[in-house]
Amino acid sequence: MKYNNIFVVGGAGFLGYHTCLELINRGVKVTALALPSESVDEKLSSQVEIKRADIDHLSDDSVADLLSDHDALIYAAGPDDRIEFDPGVNATEFFQKHLVDRTERVLQIAKRVGVKKVIIFGSYFSYVNNHEVAGIKQGDLERHPYIKARVDQFNKSKALGDDSFAVAVLNIPYVFGVAPGKEPIWRNVFVERFGKYPKIYYGKGGTTLISARKIAVCAVQALELAEHGSELPVGSRNMKFKPMIEQLLREANIDKPVGELPNWLMNIAMKKQWKQAQTANVDSGLDMRYLNKDILSRDFYVDFAATDIQLQMSDYVDDTDEAIAETGRRIQQN
Repeated sequence: MKYNNIFVVGGAGFLGYHTCLELINRGVKVTALALPSESVDEKLSSQVEIKRADIDHLSDDSVADLLSDHDALIYAAGPDDRIEFDPGVNATEFFQKHLVDRTERVLQIAKRVGVKKVIIFGSYFSYVNNHEVAGIKQGDLERHPYIKARVDQFNKSKALGDDSFAVAVLNIPYVFGVAPGKEPIWRNVFVERFGKYPKIYYGKGGTTLISARKIAVCAVQALELAEHGSELPVGSRNMKFKPMIEQLLREANIDKPVGELPNWLMNIAMKKQWKQAQTANVDSGLDMRYLNKDILSRDFYVDFAATDIQLQMSDYVDDTDEAIAETGRRIQQN
């Protein structure tokens, strides 16, 4: 590989775990940053140097010490849009701090100590927003705090680049798969959030999806091949939400029907949920008032085949059915 000493922020996380193993398979030296109390599987810890720290609590000099002597960085950390906030937490401020400011700080330090290439694990929402997918006009999705933060994260990171420091982002869609010790976020969405309802109602749209394993391969290929400023929409398959959720529920042995509402009725339901959240002073990464209109009613299908060509992965076979199945089995176990 072009880079032989790679640092993975979030290396013990769901996507970071698979990425570290893929890097090891390529024969490079890997250092992974894990949170102080985060569980780390023995398969990972036996092959990767594990550093434990909360990067927000480290001085710039301490972060520089961690990153020095590494020639590339994979930034696989950051909160998901589905995170549930405590009352009083402002979503815009939260994502600004944990996605935009934190990433910019780490990359500034990485550049200073001689890191040459960075791959950021971003969101396909920012790609959809920037490239006007599915009828979205540029900037439309930035009224959602999470998506605005992802757009800003990419722009600020890209601005740091120069001839000796390249930054590219993987625009990641819905992800299925498992990692040791990590509970699928889908459990929270479809078991806990919808657990009290006899039927799940979701949007009439659809999404690109991908396995965690393929994301790992994409990240390593991007280290080798992606140019500075690249937005790389990754994926393996397009599915409507209803059959995707039904397939996941079957694999999780959850006997619950999935229904669709007309868009006008879904819009009303979302606005009602927003009002209830406002009353409880609970914010969210995606603005419930516009969630169906902007996202759930649309087919967010990105051109992942073009990215596969760019990353020389057109022959890669991603078993998304198995990824959904193992996700369902893990949900069932818990």
